[in-house]
Amino acid sequence: MKLVALAVGLVSIGSTSAFAANKVGERCAGTETVQVGTQSPRTLAYSLNFSADLASKSYCYDKCLREQTYTISDATSNPIKLADLDHGGQRRRLTFDRNRSVLTDYQVITAGLVKVVRNASATCQAGKFHEPPTEAKAKAG
Repeated sequence: MKLVALAVGLVSIGSTSAFAANKVGERCAGTETVQVGTQSPRTLAYSLNFSADLASKSYCYDKCLREQTYTISDATSNPIKLADLDHGGQRRRLTFDRNRSVLTDYQVITAGLVKVVRNASATCQAGKFHEPPTEAKAKAG
């Protein structure tokens, strides 16, 4: 009987650990380079707080309101592809490397003849996890 209790205890610890591994809350800060058209690139401060629920394949920004919630492009990749899109004059690739705690955000927006290129890298620290609403937007953030 003691062996059964021990086995159940070990399984529940493993389940809790796996459950926690699917919930990510991060506070990220670093720099981004922004270039508008042919102007010289500028380096600016960059910060982003996000939560991701890998099991439900959704992530959200800040307080995780419905309008701040999106579908994860690839929750099983390493690094995790939060956003990977190319449509409507916008290309964006937002990745989070859990092993290095680094967020990378690359974005190109084309509006008419003007092209804006953003390239950010930020170091992340564990932050408060906010549960993403259950109905994530189909588009990436």
